[in-house]
Amino acid sequence: MDEKDPITEAQPEGFVEKALNLIERVGNKLPDPAALFLILLFVVWIISWMLSGISFAEIDPRTSKPIVINNLLSGTAIASFLSTMVTTFTSFPPLGVVLVALLGVGVAEHTGFINAALKALLNITAPSLLTPMVIFVGIISHTAVDAGYVLVIPLGGVIFYTAGRHPLAGIAAAFAGVSGGFSANFIPSSLDPLLAGLTQSGAQIIDATRVVNPLSNWYFTAASTIFLVVLGWFVTDRIVEPRLNKTTEVDGDPEEMPKMETLGPKEKKGLIAGLASMALGIAILVALSIPENSMFRSPAGFKITQATVQQLKAEGMPEEGAAKLGPILEQELFGKTALENALKARLGDENAKKFGEAVAKSAEPVAPQLTANTAPLMLSIVPLIFLLFIIPGIVYGYVAGTVSSHREIIAGMSKSMSTMGYYIVLAFFAALFIAAFGQSNLGALIAIKGANALQAMALPPQITIIGIIFLTGFVNLLIGSASAKWALLAPIFVPLLMQLGLSPELAQAAYRIGDSTTNIVTPLMPYFPLVVVFAQRYVKGTGIGTLISVMLPFTVVFMIGWIIFLIVYWALGIPLGLQAPYTYP
Repeated sequence: MDEKDPITEAQPEGFVEKALNLIERVGNKLPDPAALFLILLFVVWIISWMLSGISFAEIDPRTSKPIVINNLLSGTAIASFLSTMVTTFTSFPPLGVVLVALLGVGVAEHTGFINAALKALLNITAPSLLTPMVIFVGIISHTAVDAGYVLVIPLGGVIFYTAGRHPLAGIAAAFAGVSGGFSANFIPSSLDPLLAGLTQSGAQIIDATRVVNPLSNWYFTAASTIFLVVLGWFVTDRIVEPRLNKTTEVDGDPEEMPKMETLGPKEKKGLIAGLASMALGIAILVALSIPENSMFRSPAGFKITQATVQQLKAEGMPEEGAAKLGPILEQELFGKTALENALKARLGDENAKKFGEAVAKSAEPVAPQLTANTAPLMLSIVPLIFLLFIIPGIVYGYVAGTVSSHREIIAGMSKSMSTMGYYIVLAFFAALFIAAFGQSNLGALIAIKGANALQAMALPPQITIIGIIFLTGFVNLLIGSASAKWALLAPIFVPLLMQLGLSPELAQAAYRIGDSTTNIVTPLMPYFPLVVVFAQRYVKGTGIGTLISVMLPFTVVFMIGWIIFLIVYWALGIPLGLQAPYTYP
């Protein structure tokens, strides 16, 4: 970058900077990320073969049986690996999300719409507020599922570069907000009821009538949003960017860099037209979504309540079967298919068929919703990103005169896809490794052994909470899915804390801290390779070590700061959320 902090440059290297530089050097000496995933795949195969013959005493909470390591080198496993290889790759969650979204974003960037919008934004935003703005937008982007990864993170780099700051600092700030602050948000998301359902299942091991409100952590996650924005602002401006300015030169292709010229008359006219078309599109979407019978709403839902259970008992359901409905009490299940699947999982196929109609009739009806997991609106987030960028991009291009035919629009799409070649290779090997690791059960074994060890220590409640956060953060390095980890850990952590007199809601809040803070330093996180690719646009030599060294300060500060925040929040007695006590019973 041309502009560097002379004070920062004059300072000698301290311990932290030396440590981060060492991490970067060591990390960048690792094999290419694609090759690293391939090596890890072989390692998982070998370890799964070595451990498959061992009988473990640890109980898998998903099956209530001793956990078993699956041998991935058996003939059946190898045949399955080869026969499902293509499906494993094409169904890799980030792949389609990234490619479809970038088709629209690529056009908006090719025509100049994004650059023009950012220039206008920089004209009205104080330079000192760019960092908190990027982090805040990253955090609230969770509402739009994976939009933050494919949209906010690359734009963080563009915004910082256009403002004359180090682009990797902008990418880091956005990544910290999107992923490091994953569990912080003002706006409830589909993650809240998902985790609450798993927490409730764990609580009902001790208390069959215990219900967990889906918004039981809402107040805490909302307050955490402001707290993490402040922490991220400090880390970006005081630690990460000064170090990048001294050690990491921007050497990307000048032709590919965002331009920093002022807006001309045609650009202003095009920007107004493009933003107007975007506003019109959003207005149409809102108008189509508001009606109660909107095509974007989920099917009508069902809520199984205690009254439902009593009615089913009166109709002949045995006590044992009624008890099995405990984990889905008070959950909202949208559509008959979701209800049927939930009943089959709890009661078995025969009883689900026998009592299904009775459950549907006696369950409390739930109105169709826009934010349910199965709502078409939630399932259409990525296509909507595509449309809400490609249409304004095209309008801007024609009005500003940056394009003159449809061929140039197609060229913009092709150009954005040409930059994704390396990511597609990475995604292929990452998808195979992540699938194999999950199938082996190695991650589950590590998680359960760690949780059992923590339980055996019999530590004081506050120390146990901190231990849960650190253990979750470690397990998160290996198992990326928030719901998959909590499905393993909730049946251990929640009853453990309830026996210590602490509530399931507090256990869930602690879990969410550990689940978020280490997302940004694990190459096994599905979007991590994509962030490396975004950074390589500005610094060609960016590798795993570079990104880890940049993000590690966020992880350390977020982890320590968020733990202190939870302890203080708890000490002040501020509610965690709706119907969320700190103690049990």
